[in-house]
Amino acid sequence: MEIRGNCDRKFTEVKELFESIHSSGREIGSSFAVYKDGKALVDIWGGYTDKEQTNPWNKDSLATVWSTTKGVAAITCALAVEKGLLDYEEKVSHYWPEFGCNGKEDITVGMLLSHQAGICGSATNNVKDYYSQSTMAEELAAMKPIWEPGTASGYHSMTYGWLTSELIIRVTGKTLGNFYADEIGNLNEIDFFIGLPESEEKRVVEMVPFPKEENQSTEPTEINDAKRATARGPNLIKLQNTRDWRAAEIPSANGQGCASGLAKLYSLVVSNDPSIKILDEKTIRRMTEERITNRDLVLDVVTRWGAGFIMNMHGVIYGPNKKSFGHSGWGGSCAFGDPENNLGISYVMNQMKNNFAADGRSLELINATYECLNKE
Repeated sequence: MEIRGNCDRKFTEVKELFESIHSSGREIGSSFAVYKDGKALVDIWGGYTDKEQTNPWNKDSLATVWSTTKGVAAITCALAVEKGLLDYEEKVSHYWPEFGCNGKEDITVGMLLSHQAGICGSATNNVKDYYSQSTMAEELAAMKPIWEPGTASGYHSMTYGWLTSELIIRVTGKTLGNFYADEIGNLNEIDFFIGLPESEEKRVVEMVPFPKEENQSTEPTEINDAKRATARGPNLIKLQNTRDWRAAEIPSANGQGCASGLAKLYSLVVSNDPSIKILDEKTIRRMTEERITNRDLVLDVVTRWGAGFIMNMHGVIYGPNKKSFGHSGWGGSCAFGDPENNLGISYVMNQMKNNFAADGRSLELINATYECLNKE
């Protein structure tokens, strides 16, 4: 298996591991990147963009990264906070008056971003509704929370995207995808899109779902109202390879990117160089401040949420630094920033695994990265 790209000699073992993961048949195609101050220390890719393994994966191949998109949305919201357009402690209804009803009157922006609002699912089964920001915003604004907001978190797997985008629309007049592109992506040459332009379609890869048998849980779990709400909706796994899916702006799930773009983005967030840094230190402290730590009602695991970020509470999924923050996506992708080492790290692939948490492939690559980093 030919692995292409660049890799600092210090990280040779990471490249060897990446090659081993590919040769063992655990991948179809993927990319892995480690950036510092917007420059690549590791930027490697290999494999194929399609299930039949006929087209090679390229440096700029774009994949659906599912919930890894949420981290980019959270960075975008943080920029709006830094600009004085949003305040984490202000009520959502201050910006979006229609939202302030049916028990949602006191939900703050910070609570919304940390999955505490209690509106974690939509009642619609029509995917065309999912592609309409106004339709989804209207539904969510009228909804009654499933639990008392602020008392627990329950992962808003899809609704997070429409909620955050509506906030950005209310304070900027732009969708979150457009605000991100205008204020972050284009200015810093970040190869990542929320709402993929048709001109970039030639670069997208085919997402390959996990086998049906992987979807069968062997351990019974308690089904609560939050899980029921999250489980509703159209079968997106069947739609993820369509143009309509990629063209829509759903900042919770359908971002299109490569590891180099995501790693570069996070490296510019955690950089020590003020000339390239995207957010100031005060904003970073606020957006990564703990909002809630509990057993999430949907994920059924203990999570520590910042303002839209998964915080690396056990020093496991995003390396050994507990201050690292980012987001992972269904199927295996992830991207995060390490503020102690000023690194942005990302893994993107098209062979999906049935997980909502850390993926074994990314964990191995991230751990190998830190082993190399810590060598004398």
